[in-house]
Amino acid sequence: MGLALHTTRQDGRATIAARGSIDLHSSDELRTRLTELVDAGEREVVVDLTAVDFCDSSGLNVLVRAYKHARAQNATLTVTGAYGRVENVLRTTGLDRFLIGGTAAEGGAGR
Repeated sequence: MGLALHTTRQDGRATIAARGSIDLHSSDELRTRLTELVDAGEREVVVDLTAVDFCDSSGLNVLVRAYKHARAQNATLTVTGAYGRVENVLRTTGLDRFLIGGTAAEGGAGR
């Protein structure tokens, strides 16, 4: 299916809504977008995975590297909307502990 990315900005937060699969063929596009946002001065970046049906190790690598890059720039990067296989891989790898932020009421939990 590929990957489509849509970025919105509201209340000091940049949200990237991803749709499709994050894999070896599409992860560079996500990496580039996340790096550009943080380097442009965004201090709160949210990756919405609600419409993502698959994420492989290259996608996880992009999320981890972007998280570390954001922290180095005094910014935050969190993931929201992960469900099904994507949520399972985040939980199985333990990445949910630092990538999935906030609470459901804040819009930062897994579902």
